[in-house]
Parts: sequence; structure tokens; C-alpha cells
Amino acid sequence: MGASSRLVLFSEVHGTVLKDGSPLAGAEIRQEVVWSDNKDEIPARETASDGNGRFSFTAVERTAGALRVVPHQPVILQKLIIRYNGVDYPAWRHTKNSYEENSELDGKRMNLVCELSREPDFEGTHYGICRAS
Repeated sequence: MGASSRLVLFSEVHGTVLKDGSPLAGAEIRQEVVWSDNKDEIPARETASDGNGRFSFTAVERTAGALRVVPHQPVILQKLIIRYNGVDYPAWRHTKNSYEENSELDGKRMNLVCELSREPDFEGTHYGICRAS
């Protein structure tokens, strides 16, 4: 892979926010990514769930530059936080150790169902109220 190869720091995400099993419109979703000593290098992104409770984020990518020739282990901290009625819900917390697209869920696309009434817990290697669908 060349220096211009893309590094996927957070794969494209599609999700649905539910409250007691029903789609929830107007929930605020914040995406955070940290992959260097400068935690503010990648600005957080925000969106809101639509009338069907759906939200999405495009992939967060960088070009490889010198990283493709320097041996290292990627450590990328990912977070999704859902805010509704002034309460923050830990939706997704994951440490990604690969630059490959969709490596968060072993090659499957990130389609999440986030139930606000669910207690946060681990599902595989990620933590939060969201589950892969």
C-alpha cells in the first residue's frame, strides 16, 4: 500500500435510535475519534435522528503518508454519544486496531440499533447501548 492509501479511522455508520422500542426523532448524536496524542486533531461531528429515528455518519478517513512505512499498531478510540432530553447515553465505545474499512464488526457494515432504555453493556469488543443489526 502506498503513502496515499486511505486509513479508515471510523467506518461509515448507519443507526436507529429507539426509546422503549419506538423510533425516536430529534435525538442528538455526537461522533468522536481520537487516534493521536492531539485529542482535538479530528473535530467531533454531530447529527440528529430523523422522523424514523435514523442517523448516519460518513467514514472518517486520513491518508497514510509515512504511517504505511513505519511499523506500528493503530489504536483508534471511537465514541458515539446520544443526547436526549438533556441526558447523555453511551451509544458506542470501541478501540479500533486496524485501518481497514468495517473492521469494527469483523467486516460487516456498521448498522446499529440504539435503545435508550437499554443498560450499556459489552457486545463483542464494543460497549454501549447500541447493538449491531
